[in-house]
Amino acid sequence: MVNLLNLIAGLWNKNAVAAQAPAVAHVSVASYVATTALVERQRLLAHHVRLVARGMAHGLCVYGSRGGLGKTKVVLETLKEEGVEPVILTGHCTPLAMYMSLFQHPDSVVFLDDCDAMFRNLPALGILRSALWEGQEGHRLVNYNSSQLKVPSSFHFTGRIIFAVNTLPRQNHAFSAVLSRVDQFELSASNEEVLVMLRQLAAQGFEGLTSDECQEVVDFIAQFSATREISLRLFEPSLRKVLYAREEGVDWRQLVASQLHEIGHTAAPRTSDARNYDLECLKQVLEDYPESVAEQEAAWLALTHRSRATFFRLKKGMGKLRDHNIGTTQAAMGMVGSSGQAVLQPT
Repeated sequence: MVNLLNLIAGLWNKNAVAAQAPAVAHVSVASYVATTALVERQRLLAHHVRLVARGMAHGLCVYGSRGGLGKTKVVLETLKEEGVEPVILTGHCTPLAMYMSLFQHPDSVVFLDDCDAMFRNLPALGILRSALWEGQEGHRLVNYNSSQLKVPSSFHFTGRIIFAVNTLPRQNHAFSAVLSRVDQFELSASNEEVLVMLRQLAAQGFEGLTSDECQEVVDFIAQFSATREISLRLFEPSLRKVLYAREEGVDWRQLVASQLHEIGHTAAPRTSDARNYDLECLKQVLEDYPESVAEQEAAWLALTHRSRATFFRLKKGMGKLRDHNIGTTQAAMGMVGSSGQAVLQPT
């Protein structure tokens, strides 16, 4: 399987050589700038990763709402070039799991990839803050208390942390405190810049497909760029659909188009699923911000993108449910009289 990042790395080297070579008369300035824009940002990201790998920075936050620009691949490939084998945490990660990973690898580079839910969890953010900031004596002391903990509840962390997120949580003071302790880098690009990169990759051919055949596929993808968010992740899957179509004697355009039509669309959740998600988010923000309704509201709106009125309606409903459950429990224990007032039972 072709490694997309190796292709991108090859482009970095080619652009570096081209920068030293005499200018070609028929290449316009606009074309040259567009050709190197995304590659230059990826190269700059790699430099930030090297700073962390060499212990010259405690941490790095890489973010960008557009997926498929190579955040994860650039980070991992650069760490490999630096001879660093990172500890990778991805997907759902509890505070306990994070603490254990840092405890077991106190001198390592830890890469938190696609762990966005973690960044609204106060205990997890507390662990990150401690691991990324040196105290008065130059030590980074990490503390965590849990009944499930089978190791010491504190230790000194000397490693580094890189985390990749799609979007930065809004109005989250605890996450902002973490960001203040690390370098930040946004990897972004326009559709035009992504298409330029795809054409550069296509120029190298792909597993039996000529460069012209690959360019034809990229031109087809470009037809959707006015209404869809194009990413580098389309490259290999689209060309593999071409190879499959050749074997089966079908039109590859239909296969590629069926995927392109879905870009930017997400399956609409059922009403019950959406409500359950909203309630789970409400429970989380009530736990995270017990003293501030304003922070509860801001965090909930950021998570759900629902209305302010919905927040207060659900919160009111949750309060009624809690009061109902308390009343039911008291009645079952014989603690509520006929007037609805709590009564003391004789001993």
